[in-house]
Amino acid sequence: MAGNTEFYEKAEGLRITWKDIFSDVFKRHNRSDGERLFVAGTALSTPDEGQMLSQWKKPWLFARVGFAGIAFILIMLTLMENGGLVFAFVPLLFVGAVVTPLSVLLLMWEMNIPRNVPIYSVLGMFMVGGGLSLIFTLIMNNIIGDVPAYLAPLTEEPAKLLALCIFLRNCKYKYTLNGILIGAAIGAGFASIETMGYALQNDFGTLLMRGILAPGGHVVWAALYGGALAQAKGTSKLSSAHFKDKQFIEFFAMAFALHFLWNSDFSLVPLPVVVDLKFVLLIIIAWVALLNMIKKGIAQTMRLSKPVPDASPCASTLNDGNARLKCISGIYNGNVFPVTGQRLVMGRDNSKANIIFPGSTPGISSVHCELTFENGVITLTDKNSSYGTFLSDGTRLVPGKPYRLNTQSGFYLASRDNSFEIE
Repeated sequence: MAGNTEFYEKAEGLRITWKDIFSDVFKRHNRSDGERLFVAGTALSTPDEGQMLSQWKKPWLFARVGFAGIAFILIMLTLMENGGLVFAFVPLLFVGAVVTPLSVLLLMWEMNIPRNVPIYSVLGMFMVGGGLSLIFTLIMNNIIGDVPAYLAPLTEEPAKLLALCIFLRNCKYKYTLNGILIGAAIGAGFASIETMGYALQNDFGTLLMRGILAPGGHVVWAALYGGALAQAKGTSKLSSAHFKDKQFIEFFAMAFALHFLWNSDFSLVPLPVVVDLKFVLLIIIAWVALLNMIKKGIAQTMRLSKPVPDASPCASTLNDGNARLKCISGIYNGNVFPVTGQRLVMGRDNSKANIIFPGSTPGISSVHCELTFENGVITLTDKNSSYGTFLSDGTRLVPGKPYRLNTQSGFYLASRDNSFEIE
């Protein structure tokens, strides 16, 4: 897998750390490595799902861009100190506001294992999405009136979410890592424009402070709920039901809370450069949560890249006669269904399904999914349901593609209110 075998082995056990992700940053990379990166995402260069893992490389470009941006800022500051203010002012204002959010955004782009989003689309989302989210914020501010800084999340987070939805409604953005990337693009654009405005109103000290703290702000907050919403949406069109997804609600609430605390007027321990310990702790919390979302995205791509293995004497199988499906939430809670030697179809259509849900059950399609048992192997297949079938970790099944289940494997239909487990 292109030198990433150990990385993917850790990914399967959800043991990835930031060290694993950043391990290629300081390695030598030649010009062709960069060229391969920048052609990714086109119709000719987007890999099939079976090739996603083998073609992906660990991120490194984002660090080069960040270092180059810092070097440029130092050059402009030197120019200013030597009488070149008229030449350095605008470049310093622009690069100072953009370099940190853009570096984080490039990290998310490089972490997009499906490699289905070209760099020009990312930059378009950065500019258009960032601008739209600020326009939406101003409209909401005009509606509700002036509010204290700590209540800014009331308008800014919904505004970024609205801009995110404009791009995420495209059905080709079906991966969790896509949602993280698009959310990061919206957040980075918002942060960059906002920083330029604040720097003009105040001074370059504001520019420096916001640039240093930017990695823990808008770009990460929007990436969190962007990933959660993409995971809830999967291959289907974005709809109101996806905003009711428990995981999306949790991550959006987390982003809102982090933003609220960030803007709240309290201090823990004043610190040089980063202003206060409060910001350090909030940045750590945000990136721990983001790593968790990235792990979910990597696990999803790994499942999609691996075909269902054939049952063989060496494969892990379920013993004939002992395969059972237990419902752990919903109308069948506590019920156990034998799956040995038969096909179980779940849905609302009583002429096609043998585990039948009432017509009023939210999110359940007429024929939602099916379980099959053959040669000791159970597979689960989504039947193009409207609200999706999900593995217990939140991975949405690709319609029509069978997924192998083992004992203690769990899944749910539409939401965790309809959860099942193999025992």
